[in-house]
Amino acid sequence: MTRPLLVVDDDRDLREALEEVLRDAGYTVLGACHGREALEVLAGARPLPGLVLLDMMMPVLDGLGFAHEMHAVPDWTAIPIVIFSASASNEAVAREVGACAYLRKPVDVEVLVETVGQHLLRE
Repeated sequence: MTRPLLVVDDDRDLREALEEVLRDAGYTVLGACHGREALEVLAGARPLPGLVLLDMMMPVLDGLGFAHEMHAVPDWTAIPIVIFSASASNEAVAREVGACAYLRKPVDVEVLVETVGQHLLRE
């Protein structure tokens, strides 16, 4: 069984486009508009997502804050994080939070689907 994906981005149009691409690729997708909402989604998700696709620059709780809070919950530490960002400086941040991959915006759809397939935790 494939676990759902969690897409976290404050840009609604981009988030919805990514969700659609991933659904078209056969994945179940959950969405959140910022890190705080993403933590709430994780708290209620069963099964837990098999991967978090995370933007770094968001209001309320940014990607870095989300990753630190996520890693503070033992049941969530194994969930891979893929960072996607327009800023090249976030590549270093991606390493800091232990992200398994870093994608630059605009995201190449084929690379996105391939990256998700490589890193997604499965049941």
